[in-house]
Amino acid sequence: MKKIIPICIVGILLFTAIGAVAQTNDVEKQTNTETRNATHTVFAEYGTATWCGYCKFAHGALKEIYAEGQYSFYYVSLVTDKNAKANQRCGTDYNVYGYPTVWFDGGYKVNVGAGSIPSAKAAYITSITQCSNRVVQDVDISLMVTWLGGTTMEIEATVVNNEAETYGGHIRVYITEIVSSMGWKDTANQLYTFPLLDFAFNEALSIPAGESWTDSIQWDGAASGFPSITQNNIMILGAVFNDEWHQGYSYPPSSNPFSAYYVDDAVGFSFGGPNTPSNPNPANGATNVALNKDLSWTGGGAGTITYDVYFGATSSPPKVSNNQSATTYDTGTLAYSTKYYWKIVAWDENQNTAQGPIWSFTTLTNPNSPPDNPDITGPVTGKPGSTYKYTIMATDPDGDMVSAYVIWGDGTITDWTANHNSGEEFSITHSWAEKGTYSVQVKVKDDTGAESGWTNLTVKMPTSFEITNPFLHWLFEHFPNAFPILRQFLGV
Repeated sequence: MKKIIPICIVGILLFTAIGAVAQTNDVEKQTNTETRNATHTVFAEYGTATWCGYCKFAHGALKEIYAEGQYSFYYVSLVTDKNAKANQRCGTDYNVYGYPTVWFDGGYKVNVGAGSIPSAKAAYITSITQCSNRVVQDVDISLMVTWLGGTTMEIEATVVNNEAETYGGHIRVYITEIVSSMGWKDTANQLYTFPLLDFAFNEALSIPAGESWTDSIQWDGAASGFPSITQNNIMILGAVFNDEWHQGYSYPPSSNPFSAYYVDDAVGFSFGGPNTPSNPNPANGATNVALNKDLSWTGGGAGTITYDVYFGATSSPPKVSNNQSATTYDTGTLAYSTKYYWKIVAWDENQNTAQGPIWSFTTLTNPNSPPDNPDITGPVTGKPGSTYKYTIMATDPDGDMVSAYVIWGDGTITDWTANHNSGEEFSITHSWAEKGTYSVQVKVKDDTGAESGWTNLTVKMPTSFEITNPFLHWLFEHFPNAFPILRQFLGV
């Protein structure tokens, strides 16, 4: 059996030591700024031990990055000499070389050693930035935690698969404290932040396309060996790891290999700030009218809660509003048949923050109104064999282009003209070969295929005498039985 030898490393993959920087024990929830335009929330697992002399630099660097709030980022401290599950995660899953080691996004980036807080901080920011630009699977994880009294809480986790195919992965939900109440300290005498106590969930996932996985447990701190936990000092961290295998090395570039499974999304929940915003998104099928989104949630933490809104037609929506205090956000007119994504990031007056997952909805297919019945104007009498011009005009309520279909009443049809703008007049010609009375019918359709009703026009094709000689009309009216040969010639 391979023996893991815990050792302390200085300066590997980092810079020369500059000296310790004093740290406080005050850790706020992660904040969000304009720089947080990541594809997902980055998740870091920090391997450490209370006896490790150089781990204080790694710990200080992580605390500073987190407190500054410039990056979409959470971390958990795996204090291996105090917690068996932390030791197993470092030793078995990650095949640790030595401490400190930070595995970002499940091993996409690995930083070993630390020589000073500034040098460690610079290296970690580089890793966080590289991770935050990764292409990830479109899944969202969210947490809801209810304090039940004493040291007991109910933890519910949900993972939504927004992909078009089944998502395979692994969920880990880490129960941590914001600051260790167990007295776990680094060698700078600083209490560990976000130390792992236990896993609420640690299991494989297989989620069909468009569906979700949800589970909940009740966890009692005292029964699990942590009787000193308190509600406002709890932080629950969740991460979803993709099941695609990668070769990782805990001593880069090629030593201490491990099986790396990269993170697709991560989330945190604490009772010390605003609660995770609830999902107020509209149901699928909203139309292209302006929609007001109800952005209310149950607040916690200090004072007034404000929020940022991210909204758009991409799975990583851009920020569209910040420092907002109203309870609605008006998206404006939306396109038909489009999937929209959004999330809310809530703040309290102490700059504690909580964010919901990325939600989505799809607008309706265009309900398209058909064109109005067309107008047709032109001669209503004429001479057989002559060509006559008729003008057609139709309007479409949606502004779509229209084309016309005409039945001329003599057995001939004009089968859909070219498209014309709504409300635009266009002309079409026709001639009748024989005398008679013809019922002309015309309808239009828009460029999506919706058709109007029919418009009728009666056209007579006698001889030119009937059209131009009123004397003949008077003569035939008053002497109906006279002039039979002339009547036969004229067809009246």
